[in-house]
Amino acid sequence: MVPLYFVSNEAYSGKSSICIALGRILMERGLKVGYMKPAGTLPVRINDITTDEDARYIKEILETADNLEDIAPIILTQNYYREGLRDEDFSNNFLNIIEKSYNKIKQNKDIVLLEGAKNIENGMFLGISSKNICLRLKAKAILILKYSNDIVDSVLLAKEFLGENFGGIIINWIPRNQADYLTDIILPFFSKKNIKVFGCLYLDKTLSSVTIREVADLLEGKIICSKDKVDELISSFMIGAMSEEQALTFFKKQSGKAVITGGDRADVQLAALETDTKCLILTGNFQPSSVVTNRAEELGVPIVLVPFDTLTTMETLNEIMGKVRFHEFVKIDKMIEVVKKNIDIDSLINH
Repeated sequence: MVPLYFVSNEAYSGKSSICIALGRILMERGLKVGYMKPAGTLPVRINDITTDEDARYIKEILETADNLEDIAPIILTQNYYREGLRDEDFSNNFLNIIEKSYNKIKQNKDIVLLEGAKNIENGMFLGISSKNICLRLKAKAILILKYSNDIVDSVLLAKEFLGENFGGIIINWIPRNQADYLTDIILPFFSKKNIKVFGCLYLDKTLSSVTIREVADLLEGKIICSKDKVDELISSFMIGAMSEEQALTFFKKQSGKAVITGGDRADVQLAALETDTKCLILTGNFQPSSVVTNRAEELGVPIVLVPFDTLTTMETLNEIMGKVRFHEFVKIDKMIEVVKKNIDIDSLINH
């Protein structure tokens, strides 16, 4: 089979999650699956070697015995950028290194799934853009992109950039209210342009959720109770800045939520706890009253103290939602289900 190189026009488009789901599905079919991230962009130290965070994680999920040094042979650290800009000869051997690692990984495999960097041009000045790597490995690039108003231009630009190695697209994160426009207008246009669409994945509540632990980490917060519940998923956020009577009615409208409110608003906090609330995010580093803490502990609702004010906290959450790592098993199971239902896997691996 031709190696499939999953690329995107921007970071956090769903490359890792689709590689994981597709890899697991193909393994279920009895195929031997290899995985590789030729140019890693998330440096992390593991056993005295620098590798890519996603590569390390996906190696574990797909249970591959290949060495991390081959799975992620080039890691785009700050030093690589600095030296690559200073010395044009610095990266002369990078494609050879990638090809050598790929030749090891493809041994005894039925298919190799490759994951691109943040976007298709990432690493271009080092000679290892998605186009460079596809040409060297004779891979087909599958563009994964989030639905947006600019989706047609993004696809046409990527198709032109990748040239003969462009294989088709998977559209991700599609809002339900765009279904008719996508089906009636956009997909027929792609068909006329001979652009293969392998799948359309709509926004999913589970897949777009985030764990309490991740929220606490991203907000520099401190969890002060019910720490055994921090891997629960949050699907929405609500701000509590009203009276107690209004708060109770307001909070009943949303389930599986986190409530953001001032640490000194015990009335709002208690109202939130009387509804389906996954956690309380208390701003300003205010310690809640013992009545609130005891009630939250009794209900199994973690409280996260964060150093920011309510507005800053919400702005930060708006920035990070959709940019969290795909590291929860409940999400993996859901993504496998979504991929099986919405992606033409046979066409994808045999085109």
